[in-house]
Amino acid sequence: MSLCPHHLLRSRFSAGLPSSVPQRSLRWGHWYRHHALNTTAARCIAHEASNSKAAPPGDISYINNDLNSSGVSPDAISNSHSSTSIAPSPSESQDADAQVPQLPLPHDPSAPTQPNDAPSFRRIRKGAPVLSLSGENTPAKRGVRPRIVYNKLTVVNGETTNKQRLVSPESLDLEKSIRAQSLFYNGSEVRQWRAGCTELYRAKFYKRDVKDDLVLSKLDIEDQWLLEKINTDCMGVFREAWEGLDKAAKAAHWKRLSLWLLQHSPEKALEFLLVTSQNTDKPVFIMVADSLIYLDAFHSPLLKRWERAGYTYNSVIETCLDPDHWPVLFLPQKAVRFYVKKVRQESVYRAYELAHHRYAHLIAETYLCFMRRFTEFGDVDTALEVLQRLQRLRQHDFSLNSEGIKRHCCKLLMHDSVIDSPSGRNFRILPKLLELGVRPDRDMMNVVLSNAFKTGDPQLGQDMLNFMKGQDLEPDSYTYLTLLSDAVSRGDRERVESLIHEINPRPDLRRNPWIASKIFHAHFLYTAKHADPDVDSNAIFYSMLDMYNQYYDLTPLKELSILPFEYTPSSEGENTPPSTIALYLMIATYLRCQKRLAHTQRVYSRFRSLVLDGHETVSSLAVTDHTYNEFLIAFRHDPRGLRPAVRLVEDMLQSAAGPEPDTQSQDTGVVGVKPTVRTWTLLLSAFVYNRQPLAAEKVQEMMAKHGVEYNMVSWNTIINGYANAQNIPEVANTIKAMEDEGFSIDAYTMKSLRYLRDPERLWVAIEELDKPSEPDHENASDMSESGLAEVDEAADNEQLLDQGLQRLQERMAPRI
Repeated sequence: MSLCPHHLLRSRFSAGLPSSVPQRSLRWGHWYRHHALNTTAARCIAHEASNSKAAPPGDISYINNDLNSSGVSPDAISNSHSSTSIAPSPSESQDADAQVPQLPLPHDPSAPTQPNDAPSFRRIRKGAPVLSLSGENTPAKRGVRPRIVYNKLTVVNGETTNKQRLVSPESLDLEKSIRAQSLFYNGSEVRQWRAGCTELYRAKFYKRDVKDDLVLSKLDIEDQWLLEKINTDCMGVFREAWEGLDKAAKAAHWKRLSLWLLQHSPEKALEFLLVTSQNTDKPVFIMVADSLIYLDAFHSPLLKRWERAGYTYNSVIETCLDPDHWPVLFLPQKAVRFYVKKVRQESVYRAYELAHHRYAHLIAETYLCFMRRFTEFGDVDTALEVLQRLQRLRQHDFSLNSEGIKRHCCKLLMHDSVIDSPSGRNFRILPKLLELGVRPDRDMMNVVLSNAFKTGDPQLGQDMLNFMKGQDLEPDSYTYLTLLSDAVSRGDRERVESLIHEINPRPDLRRNPWIASKIFHAHFLYTAKHADPDVDSNAIFYSMLDMYNQYYDLTPLKELSILPFEYTPSSEGENTPPSTIALYLMIATYLRCQKRLAHTQRVYSRFRSLVLDGHETVSSLAVTDHTYNEFLIAFRHDPRGLRPAVRLVEDMLQSAAGPEPDTQSQDTGVVGVKPTVRTWTLLLSAFVYNRQPLAAEKVQEMMAKHGVEYNMVSWNTIINGYANAQNIPEVANTIKAMEDEGFSIDAYTMKSLRYLRDPERLWVAIEELDKPSEPDHENASDMSESGLAEVDEAADNEQLLDQGLQRLQERMAPRI
């Protein structure tokens, strides 16, 4: 007889004998220590081939979330060195959002209860296998290091399917180690707790009363004592009290306290989950995940502002659902996806690598969740790696051409770019998707078409469009929106008109709000923004008004007092409310076509009133600064418009701060935008344009008070004001400060410097500022006065001024 340990073990299985090897016969001690796990565990997880024949895997040889339907699991079978049994977490593998329904777990109420000490194999109910070796002679069984095969009976589309998975002894050891740190519950206890959590979820979702008989949240005296400590100081007093309890007491209290806190105190529930998850005896993973999912579904706005002892809402999720404590054999998929969606980028990568290293079981939806996060991070290579693993995943009714895969591929293609390869220029991501077997549909080709136009090569975009048509992919609204956006950006008016001619016969495209807004924007660019100076402004306004009437309702224009009383529409238009962009463009056109300050003030007063009243359409304009900036541009053309301009900025500051506590104004829910750097620059330019240097300096002080950082337009506006005032020292100081902030002189700066009568003096002043020592202010003042006297003599010499600016530009070239 062979002394091979594999043959010896199989022979004992076949004969129904214990699989243990006497100590005196340990010739293979090294193999026994590393591969037999322990004596009693091997008895539990290994079953002879005769049992497989009597009970086929398709009938009873399965595992449905809990490892042992009789309340005993491999974790309850400890080795001879441990006196505490390790209870399974039966529902740790339950995936609440799994598309495959689970079969009900067979339960035998007559099954004997196992004591805390290590039970014997004979006490396990016969016919309820936990982990069974496959009856077939698989390569895994023939190998030197045999793997354990467990069967799982699932239901797919109403049909029972038997699935098998190979589990290495190392994975089983890791599973035992993780579950040894968990609180002890049998299968019925976990299912009962989850039923209570589900009842809380449904009652909250459907806004009904909770059925108390389903929620085990009635607290006893000891629970009340712990609850008092939670309310007093959960991070301190309660933590000490909790650590002083034994494992059985923690398990009993955790069930009731968790459900009570979820129902009555979500913030304390979050602290409770954090403290108990940091203990050596951790709650069952699936129970913690269900609790966090409940809190996120109904109390997320409140908890996102929660912060205690350096922990935030997301950091609590990272701590409670740490991947180090994820179950290996039965990993709850919804809990994994919840974790991946909520945690930081570093934690997502760590969870992905850990799951891959442990060969954790992940379904397609979970892989797609990882892929979506990697796409958000812009990590194209890792996202493609996930897709490659999905390709190797053999799952029922799964294909790389499924709808979910293609949606994620569309998002991934948005990061595509053109690269130069030895075979020529090509996209980076698209060829790899094609190699994996993904067949592009119209949505994917629309993204490819958009990427082609973004390269700046319109011919490449046209080739992609011809390819789509060749594949019988009819252009949709997204296709035409891409084509219109490209034509408008390139200023190709003929192409825009051709596309409009194709769109008009199709009502589904013509009424699309995005296409209508883009067409109206194109008409604004070609008619109002870049209008011919010789064209009558009234003709421009009425042309825009006629185009507006084709797509939108005229009522908002009447309420803004923009629509002329004598206007008669040439045709009956649509009653669709205007988009925010369309309404903004009509206001901008009106303000540009008429120059009377009284009209501008009237329209602004109506606009401000409608915003404060929470008008459904007009109030959306207050979310951005664009409309306010158009009014500022109109105000700065008239010196009398400076006060209304200042009042406009004050209105923006007040709207952004909200209503005063002592006012009776109605809260409309509209939060205005703060003045942006462009808004402040326009206000500054209004005083510079009207030659009010002192007021311009006050605006600069206000900008500094509100922490507004200058952009290049702001610096040029300030330089322009000082140059107009012939204040050479301030021009020099401004240029020096601009360079210190990392900006360089550009063409607009040089244009402003042409107003200087003596540009040579500016260069001298800048040279003085560049010296390490502080300049002598008195000498600089004398120099400025003498320079101005000299410039007065040659004020009419335009050629000399041009030569001075040319020399200044040449000297500034190295500094630029």
